[in-house]
Amino acid sequence: MILMNEPIVQITEATRTYHLDGTAISALRGVTMEVRQEEFISIAGPSGSGKSTLLHLMGGVDLPTTGEVRLFGNVTHRLTDRTLSNLRLLRVGFIFQRFFLLPMLTVEENVLLPMLEAGLQAQRRGERLEDLLSYVGLAHRRRHLPGQLSGGEMQRAAIARALANRPHLLLADEPTGEVDQQTGQQIGRLLQRINGEGVAIVLVTHNPELAALASTRLTMRDGLLS
Repeated sequence: MILMNEPIVQITEATRTYHLDGTAISALRGVTMEVRQEEFISIAGPSGSGKSTLLHLMGGVDLPTTGEVRLFGNVTHRLTDRTLSNLRLLRVGFIFQRFFLLPMLTVEENVLLPMLEAGLQAQRRGERLEDLLSYVGLAHRRRHLPGQLSGGEMQRAAIARALANRPHLLLADEPTGEVDQQTGQQIGRLLQRINGEGVAIVLVTHNPELAALASTRLTMRDGLLS
């Protein structure tokens, strides 16, 4: 359990090296940073600079090659896969550029899925679903499949899914990359609202207008933060 003044995420001298065809590729080269409760951080930088890799380490999707990542006080590389998976399910929400909604499920079924995985009882699932669909403005689209939605609607459905289990940390990887400018502004306002209600957000983006919404703005180049 994390104490009130402790960071949600603590990264210390983290590196991440991949091997491709016998060649070592350094995606991260010694990153140190913290994410505190209710903070809103944006990370900008060119493609291939390590932004998404850093986000994956923050969420426990990937582990550092060297260094340490603490997520809610837990050293991620010391946790079992099951414990780490449960930590992500219950306390971290993910938003991706390409939505990753399950195409055979309706909007409401996609949003319900994390709650089912978490074992939330039926009445509470129903109440939470209604709240979320209203929150993102998709109550009227609840029985539509992803393929019947616009890009902005798909992203709002993905945001509702990310918020399903009331996460303390929301990680967003290029959330406006597949939508037009006006829709991107709507997504930005929604993220501000979510942050204003106490959820810490780390946002990776190429969009300077979106990055400007954050209270802390960082830049990544060649696997290092500035």
